[in-house]
Order: sequence, then C-alpha cells, then structure tokens
Amino acid sequence: MIDTHSHILPGIDDGAKTFDDSLAMLRQAEKAGISDIILTPHYLKGTKYNRNNAEKWKLYQELKDRAVAAGVKINLYLGNEIYIDAELPEMLAGYVGEKSGLMYEVSTLNSTKYVLVELPVRAEEKSAKTTLAAIIKKGFIPLIAHPERYYYVQDNMEILDDYLNMGCLLSGDILGMTGKYGRREEKTLKRLLLDGKLFCLAVDAHKAADYELEVSRKRLLKLLKDERKVEELLTINPGKIIRGEQPIVV
Repeated sequence: MIDTHSHILPGIDDGAKTFDDSLAMLRQAEKAGISDIILTPHYLKGTKYNRNNAEKWKLYQELKDRAVAAGVKINLYLGNEIYIDAELPEMLAGYVGEKSGLMYEVSTLNSTKYVLVELPVRAEEKSAKTTLAAIIKKGFIPLIAHPERYYYVQDNMEILDDYLNMGCLLSGDILGMTGKYGRREEKTLKRLLLDGKLFCLAVDAHKAADYELEVSRKRLLKLLKDERKVEELLTINPGKIIRGEQPIVV
C-alpha cells in the first residue's frame, strides 16, 4: 500500500508529537505492508497549523535520517493537507516544488501537481468550487480529503458530482471501513466506493494504532469483491500521485 495522507511529521499539527511518536507510526506502517508515505501536515491559515515549507523541510529531512537509522524501510515524501482558502490559487502560483518550493507556505504532494485539500466538515463552503476551479486552471489537480466525513455529503452525495465533473479527485479514509468516524461516515464511504467515485484510499493516520489496517482491508475486499479495484485504490492510483502522473478516470 502507498499512503498519500498522514500526520506523522512531529510537533506540527494534531498528529505525532515527537520523533519517537513518528518512528512508532512508521514501524507500525511497515508492519502493515506500506511501502511509501506522503507526510501531509495540516495547513490552516490563521491557526497554529501554519508552518511554512522551509520549516517542514527541516523536520522532514530529520525524520528521514532517523527512520534510516532505525532501519525503517519506507519511502517518505512531503506534502500538506491544505484547508480550503480563497487565497490558495495565489499561494500555489508559480509553485514548482522541491528546493524552489521552500519559499512557499504550502506544499503539493511530493512536489507534483496534486494538491490535497480539506473542505469544511459541517457546511459546504460556497466559494470552494471557485477556488478549486482557479487552481485547476493553473494546472493543479485537487485531491479532496475524506469527502465521506463532510455532513453535507452524507446528506446528499450528489454534491460531489460537481467537484468530480470539474476535475477534482476524491480520497477516502480506509479506517472508515471500521466505522471509526461514525455510522453515517461509514455508510457514505461504502456508497462512494461502490459507485466508483473515489480515486484512492489513504490512512490519515494520527497515531501508530491507525496503521493497524487488517480489519479495514478485509472489509474493503468483502465490499468490492474485486482485488484489482482494491489494488487501484491502495497502490496503483496513489503511485500515480507520487509520480505526478495524470489520472485516468472512467
């Protein structure tokens, strides 16, 4: 499995607090068979979750060094989970990633054109589509995080059709298969999976126990009854994200 959404970078958001916490998460992820992880700390402008790329890069490099020293064989990449903001198109303007991206506030996923975006949970942000359309026009590909957790999507899943039609992709949380976030979220996740609306599934891990994935995987395969589809959601499409390949969406 390739995980494109995680909160492992320490002391930067509501995930790992220390490097020891981070390493515990990576060890458990390795046990779960995960080969690659994109580190996606929250970025919410105007809050304490607003570390810029230069600060994130230092933590990222140190975590990679510590992981190697600890014998953890997982490939790590840097990104962000960015809360939707009207200034996001300006924040990404001219972004080309890697070293030149250090002057920016936010990071795309592994310096590709994929941008992990979080929407409000309780009520739909009316300007969200305008903002996402603007970054799509600049060549970016919005990957909307855990749509099954948004109340307005749970009430009306057809809301997502507009986002899909404009070129956004959807990333569900695999832990939702166990009802971690509630019965309505689980029901919505399963419906989105059966309808083929999700591009990938990620863990969205905040602690080591979140990488205990055996039950979630079994329930996913039982639901879809298609090993190839499970592979697409967990490995093939996430791999496209890491490599920056264009998605093929049917």
